[in-house]
Amino acid sequence: MKRVRARQAACGLALLFLAIGHAWAGSFQVGPVTATLSADHRVAALTVRNTGTDATTIQLRAMAWSQSEGKDVFAPAGDILATPPIFTVPAGGSQVIRIGSRRDPDPQQERAYRLFLREVPPAPQAGAAGLRMVLEISLPVFVQPSSASAPGLHWQATRIDGTHVKLTASNTGTAHAHLTHFVLSGDDGRRLPMPSNAAYILPGNSHDWVIDAAVAQGSHLKLAADSDNQSLQSDIVVAGP
Repeated sequence: MKRVRARQAACGLALLFLAIGHAWAGSFQVGPVTATLSADHRVAALTVRNTGTDATTIQLRAMAWSQSEGKDVFAPAGDILATPPIFTVPAGGSQVIRIGSRRDPDPQQERAYRLFLREVPPAPQAGAAGLRMVLEISLPVFVQPSSASAPGLHWQATRIDGTHVKLTASNTGTAHAHLTHFVLSGDDGRRLPMPSNAAYILPGNSHDWVIDAAVAQGSHLKLAADSDNQSLQSDIVVAGP
């Protein structure tokens, strides 16, 4: 069997294609789409709703989330409890799931995890043929430190060649930054294309965007974006290669 995986970065959505022929899929929704834990709020509740016409079985998996060279890295997380680990939701029904931390928050820096909810495909019926799409949703989970925390973003633009510029955001703070709704423009007010319109940047990490535009060294880029529902504006001088 062939398996192809496509991921929608904004919400971590993946479709796993498990057969050939016509297509059908399970369907469920989760809300809220982010869980935040702290010393005063040790357990978070999420609701899974089955919007399909058949019962669906879902498996939970919590993973520690880090980043390396702008890429997400996941590892088994023994200090996060997600329950129930597997459950069935009837058509049109809902299920409350809970996620909690087994250990106290760190003193100064936020911890990050991802909660994966994956549909368990039913056993194929005899003689059935077609394309089965299995839904998997990934949600961020953050454990706030015991002291105050906040992201600290620093921006840099570097001219790669005559038609490309690398834009880098570095997070030197103690909490994640969630960047959305970018608007990037040059000295002349011309809007420049951003290849991606959303990114999580965990503490101590950075994210790069390669901009397809002719921008001279020493010119200014004006960036507007939302950072965790707050407006952000920055004037960035383009450095040489």
